[in-house]
Amino acid sequence: MINKIAIVIIITILLSSFCNALDVPYSENPVYSKQNQISNFLCSIPPDSSSIPLETNCWIWHNNENIYISWEADTDENFMIGKYSPNDVSAQADQLCVQIITDQINCYAYGFIAYPLENKSDFVRSTSHSLDYDWNSTYEYSSTNQNSKWLVVMKIPLKDLRFNGKPPYKWKIILSRYFKNDDKYYTTPFLTTQMGKDYFRKALDITINKEIRRDRNLYLRPYSIVKSDLLENDTKFNFDSFGLDLSIKPSSSSKLKFTYNPDFSDVPIDDESNNFNSKYASFYAENRYFFIKDLNALGVSSTSFYSRQIVQPDYAVKFTGRNDNLTYGVLSTKVKQVALGNVIVDSNDIYNIIAIKPSSDNFNFQFTLLNRMNKNYHNEVLHLKPNWEFRKDQYLWVDLNLSTKKTLENGTNNGYFAIAGYDYKNDDFNFAISATQMSKDYAVDMGKIYEDDYYGWNLNSYLIKEFSNIHLRSITSNINASEEIDNHTSELLERYAHFDLNLITNYHLDFEIDCVSVKELWSEKYFDKYQISFQSTWSKPKLFNAFVGINYVNYIIYVLNNDYQGRYLQLGLRGIINKYVSYSIIVDNMTYFDVPNVDYIDDNYWLANLDFSLSLSNSLDLTSGIRFNNYEYAYTDSDDVYHDYSQHVGLFSNLRWQFMKHNYIYLGYNSANNEINDISEYSHQQAYLKISYSF
Repeated sequence: MINKIAIVIIITILLSSFCNALDVPYSENPVYSKQNQISNFLCSIPPDSSSIPLETNCWIWHNNENIYISWEADTDENFMIGKYSPNDVSAQADQLCVQIITDQINCYAYGFIAYPLENKSDFVRSTSHSLDYDWNSTYEYSSTNQNSKWLVVMKIPLKDLRFNGKPPYKWKIILSRYFKNDDKYYTTPFLTTQMGKDYFRKALDITINKEIRRDRNLYLRPYSIVKSDLLENDTKFNFDSFGLDLSIKPSSSSKLKFTYNPDFSDVPIDDESNNFNSKYASFYAENRYFFIKDLNALGVSSTSFYSRQIVQPDYAVKFTGRNDNLTYGVLSTKVKQVALGNVIVDSNDIYNIIAIKPSSDNFNFQFTLLNRMNKNYHNEVLHLKPNWEFRKDQYLWVDLNLSTKKTLENGTNNGYFAIAGYDYKNDDFNFAISATQMSKDYAVDMGKIYEDDYYGWNLNSYLIKEFSNIHLRSITSNINASEEIDNHTSELLERYAHFDLNLITNYHLDFEIDCVSVKELWSEKYFDKYQISFQSTWSKPKLFNAFVGINYVNYIIYVLNNDYQGRYLQLGLRGIINKYVSYSIIVDNMTYFDVPNVDYIDDNYWLANLDFSLSLSNSLDLTSGIRFNNYEYAYTDSDDVYHDYSQHVGLFSNLRWQFMKHNYIYLGYNSANNEINDISEYSHQQAYLKISYSF
């Protein structure tokens, strides 16, 4: 009986210690005491709950402006310092990470990472656990490694966080340490992303009792740029050579961003991709400062808003905010008239988005109105998406989109696109099923859709099994199936099935089997496409990561109205040579069998993306790259002139120097060379100098 009482008392004490919040002490000087100390790190990847092998402790305190987190971590001979790199580029090293949760209803976290070489990397973790590294803060930290001790002191400005209310502020925190050599994460408290929303809800409670100083956090970045067209021997420096970016926080939970005449010269050129036999235009992820999201307040995907089709904005403004029960956002941009060859891709169109999303613990409702307009033309889409967690880990949702479009040629047309679905999520297994219908007249000119006038269904299941095994770390599998059916004839347009199996070992050697089968209606005929893939990745932590994939395929070649078997080979090698130099080499080869010998189809071609980085420090680096393909095709233009394209080579090189805090100089070169009729010709060749000053 006494033993039972003792056990109950011990359990009660343990539970109460976990339930009590950590009061973050207020101080202008470092505070090191048992009351603000955090330790007890447990292995979360793989999730075997084993204790951290090297002692790790941290202490937390704050003043009116910053949260301070001081780490003291033991190191051994496997401690990896990685390489110098720009912000948000992986240092390939050991790391310490803190995640701060200021909004417990919406379930997201701000993350800040420390590396041995003081690289900076920050992010926002969404409810779905995707990491948005495009979000940036002004956090700082110091890092020293001496006598087998890694000492880090992080200073996180409170002005960079969105929060509401008055003191006491009841937030949550998650701390983690990553061992690069072992590829293992240790966290306190013990949490895994498979927990879903409980990952955020079960984080360590902290309380800040002093009122936080309000700060508008004004950030102004004017720039000037000189561009030189090396083909025309023409240097431009005029009114269009100036622009600016501005951001300001009107309150602790909102942010305003504005850009005028933005320049994207320092953004690397896109990778070559195998899209030579695609019936759809290629999709490219956004990588420009203004359009990358710092808070997904607009609540839409690229289906509704595909910002890459805005080639050159004249100006753009975005206002986003969030309180305990409401997320809201506004975006407006006017684009310049830009011609690519003889095609006008933007002609002074204006894009507008207004969005609000009320939320509670188990229900949210996204309202978004999108608009694109010009003289005698406009297109609007109303996006409505309620999402209800009617039972723990089970969701019912509807995605309804209503469009109207008016042009001089076709008058006004109305359309719709609707999806209804059910999701189930738990620690190891996710399952989702949905039904879709889209009308023929559905129009979303500010987004990107591939088909219309169909109905269908989609099923997706995902299973992950983690092991505490000496050989195998985890197995993941994914099954997808869907159909698209014509609205009017009920004729099958496409049937899709996909199976993927991924094995992660403890030997830095991973294997993946991927199978895709598609029945597709094309040119009034059904074709059976398939792709069977085997892929393997081997990583040598201190040197390189090697990847090989071999795919046996049966693809439709659309211009030939027939299907052909082939082999698709993928090779990759990336790594760091030392703390200054890193590289990446990715090569693809596509070979078709038994394709007719015609000028406009190449049955054997190569793609290559080579990148090289020389970083003398985190503030000074040179990144260079080559983009190559030798896909051969031919066409005859409107003047009956024959053109035989046989090779494309793109080059870029960007020098970045952060000469002061938030102030940069960029010097770069980029070019594109095509081999036409056996003659090499530059389509463009450009150099630039860009100065960006922030205050």
